[in-house]
Amino acid sequence: MGKRVKAGYIVAIDGPAGAGKSTVSRLLASELQGRLLDTGAMYRSVAYFAVKMHVTTASGFSQIAKKLEFDYEPKNQSLLVNGIEMGQRLRTQSVSSLASKVSAFKGVRQTLTARQRTLAKTWAKSCPVVVEGRDIGTVVFPEVEYKFYVTADPKIRAERRYQQLKKQGAKGVSLKAILKSNIERDKQDSNRKHAPLKCAQDAIVVDTSKMSVNQVVQFMSEHIRGRISLIGD
Repeated sequence: MGKRVKAGYIVAIDGPAGAGKSTVSRLLASELQGRLLDTGAMYRSVAYFAVKMHVTTASGFSQIAKKLEFDYEPKNQSLLVNGIEMGQRLRTQSVSSLASKVSAFKGVRQTLTARQRTLAKTWAKSCPVVVEGRDIGTVVFPEVEYKFYVTADPKIRAERRYQQLKKQGAKGVSLKAILKSNIERDKQDSNRKHAPLKCAQDAIVVDTSKMSVNQVVQFMSEHIRGRISLIGD
């Protein structure tokens, strides 16, 4: 493990679904001996409780978001939701489908964006924080020093997701359906009115199509440490 980066730094990692940013973000947080803030899990949490409570309205989604409390579970680098590690409950198809729709509502985004800023800034007082999502470098933390936009060829992204689901024992999944779902989600995320998915102008674009996860993590960590050395920290 490399030398720890001093506390006070937030790393923003954005990108479309299936580009590998979740795995990369988790490993980068470990490499920096910091914490991971998975903002996607926050939106999935709203979707999970919406499905469970049969909530279907924008105001209902917003009320759920306001009532959720988030914390960090260090052992698995996971987000605690109301004190509970949600695990695979946030990864079901019904939750995944609703999460993208829920994230488009202004009330939900405002609430969760505020929580994300508070959590990351609080954690960054004692360690580096890697924040993963779709609007981190553009909306949540546009001012941070370190920004990456992780992407990959759509077909490769679909193949990775397909293999992941097969490994998890998912039934009835097809590569064609996943590719179609990814394209639709990209369109939804990129064209939503509030905080759309886009690459920040000052972000470093990392195309993972032909890179291994370890290569991506090494590239990011070396960039961060190199920048810190240049400014004399």
